[in-house]
Amino acid sequence: MKIHYLVAMLSLLPAGLFAGEPLRDQHGKTYDIDHLFNQVTVVDFAAAWCQPCWRALPHIQAFAKNHPEVQVLVVSQDDQIRGRDKLVKKLGLEIPVLWDAGHQLAEKMQPPGMPTTFVVDSEGKVVHSQVGFDEKKWAKTQAVIEKLLAARKNP
Repeated sequence: MKIHYLVAMLSLLPAGLFAGEPLRDQHGKTYDIDHLFNQVTVVDFAAAWCQPCWRALPHIQAFAKNHPEVQVLVVSQDDQIRGRDKLVKKLGLEIPVLWDAGHQLAEKMQPPGMPTTFVVDSEGKVVHSQVGFDEKKWAKTQAVIEKLLAARKNP
């Protein structure tokens, strides 16, 4: 019930809410928060200290490889960049893993736990969130994304 309330509240936020300093991924690419959500996007908040995150990230990376039309971003909540780098190296992550040094994106999106995965539509509205990880929850999240993609193909 709390998740439904959270999704409902986040869906009321304007797309401009996400304005802030650019974030950098492990490849050195910068992401401007102002222009982050102009397509279907999966945002996963994770950290090296979060055990469920270690289980979730390989599934998220596999999804990203099979869905290049979806922007998939992992946002590290580690206090130091080496936490993010540990996740990237040990899991062999190729998907963008942003280090949110000042926790600016986390403050705006308010993940209630780790990991939290948000699905954001191309208008910048959060349409789904998943707290924690198990394969059943992840399957539901993927179904939401597939529905969004189908709606874009057949308006």
